[in-house]
Amino acid sequence: MGVHDPVVSVVIPVFNGAPFVAKAVASVRAQSVKDVEILVVDDGSTDGTQAVLAGLQQSMGITWFQQDHGGPARSRNKGIAAARGEFVALLDCDDVWLPDKLEAQLALMRNRPEVGVVHTDYEVVDQNGMVLERVAARHSEEPLVRAFAGGHTALPSTLLVRRDVMEKVGALNPELYGSEDSDLTIRLYAATRFDCVDRVLVRKLQRGHGYRDMAFDEAMHRERVLSSRERFLVGLEHMQPLTAEQRAALDREWANYFLARGSAADRSGRRAEARKFYWQAIRKAPFRLRGYVRWVRALTTWV
Repeated sequence: MGVHDPVVSVVIPVFNGAPFVAKAVASVRAQSVKDVEILVVDDGSTDGTQAVLAGLQQSMGITWFQQDHGGPARSRNKGIAAARGEFVALLDCDDVWLPDKLEAQLALMRNRPEVGVVHTDYEVVDQNGMVLERVAARHSEEPLVRAFAGGHTALPSTLLVRRDVMEKVGALNPELYGSEDSDLTIRLYAATRFDCVDRVLVRKLQRGHGYRDMAFDEAMHRERVLSSRERFLVGLEHMQPLTAEQRAALDREWANYFLARGSAADRSGRRAEARKFYWQAIRKAPFRLRGYVRWVRALTTWV
């Protein structure tokens, strides 16, 4: 493939990522694989990100787009729609790749044409570069990940996907907020074979929610995340027929959801509402102690 048809299209969504995005882009340009286009989508940043991207267009040859704030799923969809490469890679604006990431993934893809997705191990670092966690990405112990994605924790910044597979599964769901990554992984896993490079090739930065210079309402944010989680779980219910493992994992996630709903009601002093959510958690996971403990605690004040 020539310059006009890159091997890999890298899609980077950015929202208020002015301090980070240049490092992300530089880590792509430092790859041993050079036939790469970089598509950056600015999601209505308010921190001067656009000026940074204009500079990166000149210095690093990126292509960038600007849109009103609509969340990471919508931003990734815009970049994916513009991608021309045989493969699509995702990278969050505050994460970085190690130099041989794409080379290792492409080698695996070339040798195994039945594989449509290759991801990698990764490490989580703080803003000082200290490693907080190392993730063996094909061996998750999370029941939902094991049941619906074969144990593959496919962090977006680690993904390399054949573009025809991405087109087959369709766009990320912009109605999901905080669950869109899990939704994409599960849909990809249902559509194609997965493989993983079992070494750390991505560094994920753990930072705040990224809304520091905007009016941020914690309760509104929590409600948005919980409503999105409910839509995500309802979507999984429609993946019929479910195996026994999937049913058990999904019930456990419903219990977690109802516990989170109950906690939110508890914090707002709505004890009667909290008790109803805790009881729903108990019904979904009757052998877990946590639901009973919270339900009893919520009985101490009758509202």
